[in-house]
Amino acid sequence: MHDSPGSPRLRPSYDDRYLDEPALGEPAFGEPAFGVPGFREPWLDGPAWDDRLTELVFLDGRLVCHRTGPVAGTEWARLAAERDRERQLPPPPPPTPLWQAVLDWLGDRVGGERALAALHDEPLGEAPDLPDECGSRAERQRVEAVAELLDSVAGRFFDAEVATALRTALLTLWRLEPEAVARAATAASCAGGISWAVAKANGLLAPTGGVRVGALKDHLDLRSSPSAYAAPVRAGLLGFRHLASRHHRPLGVPDLLDLGHADLLTGATRARLLHLRDRARAARDADHPH
Repeated sequence: MHDSPGSPRLRPSYDDRYLDEPALGEPAFGEPAFGVPGFREPWLDGPAWDDRLTELVFLDGRLVCHRTGPVAGTEWARLAAERDRERQLPPPPPPTPLWQAVLDWLGDRVGGERALAALHDEPLGEAPDLPDECGSRAERQRVEAVAELLDSVAGRFFDAEVATALRTALLTLWRLEPEAVARAATAASCAGGISWAVAKANGLLAPTGGVRVGALKDHLDLRSSPSAYAAPVRAGLLGFRHLASRHHRPLGVPDLLDLGHADLLTGATRARLLHLRDRARAARDADHPH
């Protein structure tokens, strides 16, 4: 900025020349400098340092004085207290009791709290028939091809009850998310995803079960592991349901995939879940006696 000859000198509304390093004895700086006895470094004092209030004095747009000190006892103390309350973090929620975590985990596997309350351990019945209407001819052929492969998997590795669970999973997936079946790369990949998901939900795969994933892959002549095709199966069966135990398995429960349907679990699997449910309820009642 240049001043014209004879005119008043122009000065910006905010002059930052005070940022130049001053002499230590300059009266405009009332606070001692670094290294001077009595100087208090705030980063060493932590919360105890109360020099929160800084007042600036300007004369003709130029800073001529500044003072820093405690806010307590000043007209700004109430505003400081309000800001402290706004910035105060709420207390963390209490930890979830283990029995509640187990009940949430069980509900995710069987379809929610109501399904968990109505759970029983009776064996699954006969496999359901394929529906008469399956959309187009190509879609009908896809459903039939997947069903045939699932029957082959059950006959090779599992029993009749698992065969019912596999067929039920196919029909449920077709009803809820038909594209997961119709748009699968091949019938074998769809059957592999369903087989892996149902077997994982029942704890039938190694090392907890007796069926090796590699054997399942070879039987269906898949290029990848059956688990690689299970994501759309699980997503289609769960839908948009909220999972209370997402990414968390409580201590003491088996490693079972959450599909959200009790009719995809064998009687033996549901018996294990019933035992866990009763133990969790007993722990809850002990924590909250009537």
